[in-house]
Amino acid sequence: MTPRNNAATPQTGRARCRRRTRHASGIAGIIQRAPIASLRSPTAPPETPDLPDLPDPLAALRFPVQYIEVTESLVRSRHGRVAEVRQRCGLPPEGDSEPVSWIDGHQLLASVAMAVEHCLPDEPPSLQILRHFPLTAHGTLGVFAITSGTVAEALDAALQYHALVMPLFDMRRQPDNADGVHVRVVPTVDVGAHNALMAELVIGVLRNVAPYTTLSAPVLHAEFAHASAWPAQAYADFFGAPPRFEAPWHGFTVPRALLDAPLITGNRATRASLEAQLQREAPGSAQAKPLTQRVRQLVLTGLRKGVLPGGEDLAHTLAMSARTLSRRLQDEGQSLSTIVEQVRIERAEQLLRDGDLSVQAIAQQAGFADASSFGRAFKRATGQTPAEQRNRLKLGGGRR
Repeated sequence: MTPRNNAATPQTGRARCRRRTRHASGIAGIIQRAPIASLRSPTAPPETPDLPDLPDPLAALRFPVQYIEVTESLVRSRHGRVAEVRQRCGLPPEGDSEPVSWIDGHQLLASVAMAVEHCLPDEPPSLQILRHFPLTAHGTLGVFAITSGTVAEALDAALQYHALVMPLFDMRRQPDNADGVHVRVVPTVDVGAHNALMAELVIGVLRNVAPYTTLSAPVLHAEFAHASAWPAQAYADFFGAPPRFEAPWHGFTVPRALLDAPLITGNRATRASLEAQLQREAPGSAQAKPLTQRVRQLVLTGLRKGVLPGGEDLAHTLAMSARTLSRRLQDEGQSLSTIVEQVRIERAEQLLRDGDLSVQAIAQQAGFADASSFGRAFKRATGQTPAEQRNRLKLGGGRR
């Protein structure tokens, strides 16, 4: 099916969707755009032309139209008006002669707002939505994941290609340890009142791989940076173990013992075909960053071995020149220095959280020359000294 260009959506529908998105219940303030008047100098002459509107990050992002079907499923279960979902999002009716394959961020959040409106008041909205959110709602990526041979392969698929379908978050794999695979989930766009809800949806949907395994143990342990107003038992029933709230960051851990567990839907030939399709889609998507993810993993691997790889080393491993590596990272909106700095700080944060090493030892394992340069870089990135963050983590019960 050929994706329909969202630019071809009738302008009246798109405008209607955005107006409704901005005024829908619970969604006000999603994108705080400064008024034009506040951007002008108070002494500017009247004839000064208006400055251009600020960039709209949500309009530039794309998501599978299958996410609309998640809301439709929930609305249908509540005996609501299913056709209104697409109307509110400025989409043509289902069965239209020109089907839409992708939606933008405003359409996604309009759909989420309508789903929340149909949630019952006695349970977290995220859990109610997740019951209507199969992995196949991620389109090609979802089917690719469930045709993986093991849980580890499915996780690798999610980490490598998630930006194709959910660019509101960046998934960053941390150095593995005895507990298993740790992944930090970092918001890339502020969606205001729905920040907490979207974090719970993005992490919670990964739990939905469980029906495709024979596991009885929880497939992941979730943690969220926000507080929860809902009883912990509701989340424990869904995840199989209570998530941790008010954590230092959003993320999850897949226990090491489960990584080799097989998926009952695994199929090598089907998976290879679907991966070829994803690889064709990735270069054409500005939100996909496969090289960034690969470089991050190589830097992490080097730090675990006690060696911080340089640009020439990384380029050699990736079979390209250093200049090509730099250019291709720029195409993904990244730079090698930024990636290395992020990985080193995240490595340090994990060591502060999970161990009792001295600051000097952590600086060395994170690839810094000494404790002084480490402290300056850490304060610049986090707003705290290493000692301050370690104390905060201990007060908050840092280690799981």
